[in-house]
Amino acid sequence: MSYPTFGGRQNDGRWLFYYDGICVKDRMEFRKVLILEDTPDTMEWLREIVQSAFEEADLTTATTLAEGLAAVAAQSFDLAIVDLGLPDGTGLTLIDEIRSKGANTYIVVATIYDDDKNLFDALRTGANGYVLKDDPKETLLRYLRGVREKRTPVSERAMDRVLTHFHQQGEARRESDLTDREVDVLRLIAKGYNVVETAGLLGLSVNTVKGYIKIVYSKLGISSRAEATAVAIKRNLIEI
Repeated sequence: MSYPTFGGRQNDGRWLFYYDGICVKDRMEFRKVLILEDTPDTMEWLREIVQSAFEEADLTTATTLAEGLAAVAAQSFDLAIVDLGLPDGTGLTLIDEIRSKGANTYIVVATIYDDDKNLFDALRTGANGYVLKDDPKETLLRYLRGVREKRTPVSERAMDRVLTHFHQQGEARRESDLTDREVDVLRLIAKGYNVVETAGLLGLSVNTVKGYIKIVYSKLGISSRAEATAVAIKRNLIEI
């Protein structure tokens, strides 16, 4: 296991740590944020929540899929809060467009849809988190603040659905044996570290980590970071 070899504070106040020569930020920063939401009242309180969670954020808002697509075509965002049900389409289209561009945008679905199909479609399309808009405002704020500390924002009911899904897939597959190194990779990916950061923390090459991720996902029968997080929580590898 690698440990930090140097730490220093930047001019903007953020700390940086180095693992085997690779720089890793102590927490995620979100300076450009997109909110896609068609209901005015909901848009307003989502703006309030985002501004409370990320005071430095430059907000862009969109009320239709077309506006959202135009926004991501014009610039890249650090964070996107995406509604699924829109008057001219589905937020899944925006998620797919962001991922097809290779953008490193952190995507959180904020929706009223509390069902398996929308949840798993969103995760498989590329969403990093899934929160329900009928959760208390304080809970949503806590979820978003947790993202900065690399905690995956998934509403409790959504997480219950993910865990139930694993149970239905069968105990044998869900509990497939992982090597110690595969567990290390699972733990870090579930915590929100990207491939480069994980490679630095474990002293491995990026390609090696990518290979481990494919193996872990295949063994566990999963296809997204949120599902990986659910497995890691169940195995007591991380805390929420």
